[in-house]
Amino acid sequence: MSQAVDRTQFDPDVVRQLGRIDIIARVIVSGVRRGLHRSRRRGFSSEFSDFNPYTPGDDLRLLDWRLYARTDRLFVKRFEAETNVELMLLLDASASMAWRWQDTISKLEYAANLLAAFACLHMRQQDQVGLLVHDATSLHHLPPRCRRAQLEAIFSALDELSPGNASTFPILVDSLARLRRHRGIVIACSDLEEEEDSLRAALRELAGTGNEIILFHLLDEAETTLPFEDATHLRDSETGATIPVSVQQFRDQYAESLQRFRQSWQDECEQCGILYMPVHTAMNYVDVIIEMVEKRNI
Repeated sequence: MSQAVDRTQFDPDVVRQLGRIDIIARVIVSGVRRGLHRSRRRGFSSEFSDFNPYTPGDDLRLLDWRLYARTDRLFVKRFEAETNVELMLLLDASASMAWRWQDTISKLEYAANLLAAFACLHMRQQDQVGLLVHDATSLHHLPPRCRRAQLEAIFSALDELSPGNASTFPILVDSLARLRRHRGIVIACSDLEEEEDSLRAALRELAGTGNEIILFHLLDEAETTLPFEDATHLRDSETGATIPVSVQQFRDQYAESLQRFRQSWQDECEQCGILYMPVHTAMNYVDVIIEMVEKRNI
C-alpha cells in the first residue's frame, strides 16, 4: 500500500456507526495490519518480514533462491509470527465502565471493541484466545481456543455485557489464577476505579502468574478534559452521590490529581513488570494497538 493509512476512519465515533462488534473488530484489524506492514513492526502478522542466515536444521522450504543468486549466500525467510501464543482477555465490566459523557462511546463499549480487535488479530495468526469478564449477571469465561466458533463466542460475549458490579477487577484476577493452566499473554482493560489497596494486591497477584501482562488503563475522554463548563454538581458513577463543584476552580486541581492518579498506577505496573497503557475513549483504535506493539518491542 503506497498511501498512508487514514487514521480518522478508526476513530471511535466513526467505527461505532458500523454497529456490529464483529464488523468493528475486522475493520480495526485491517487498519492495524496495514499500519504494521508500512512501519515494518512485528507482532500481529504472519506475513514475510526479513531474512536470517541459513543454519543447519532450518526448513529448506524457506530458502530464498533469488537472494542466493544475488549474494551466493543462503538465507531463510523470517515471518512476523513464528510461534503461537495463548492470549487471555480480561475486561472490567463494573458500573463505572458503563459511564459516558452525553452520547459519546462508553468506556465499556470502547474496551469491548478494542479487545474484540485483539481477539481477531491473534486468531488470524493461529493463537489461542480466551475471555474472562465479570458483569452484573455472572463470570463469563471462555477458555483459550483457536477456532472460528471461539471468535464468534468472544464477539457475542463482548456484545451482550450488563455492567453493574462495583468491584470486578480483583474477581477477574482471582478467577484467572484458578482457571488458567498455561502461561502466555494477558491483556486487561479497566478504569481502575475501585478500592485502591485491593487493586494493587490484584495487580501484584496478576504479575505473579508468570504471564506477560498488558494493562489498558481506560478513562472516558471527558474524565481527562472536564468538558463541564456549566456544571454545578458531579455524581459518583459507582455510589450515585453528588457533590457541589465550581468547575473553574476545580479544573486545575483536577488536572494535577489526574496526573498523580495515572502516574501512581504506572509506577505500580512498572514495579510489577506490567506494561501500562494509558488510554481514553477518543483515541483511535489503530494508533492504540500499534503504540502497544511499539512498547512491547522496545
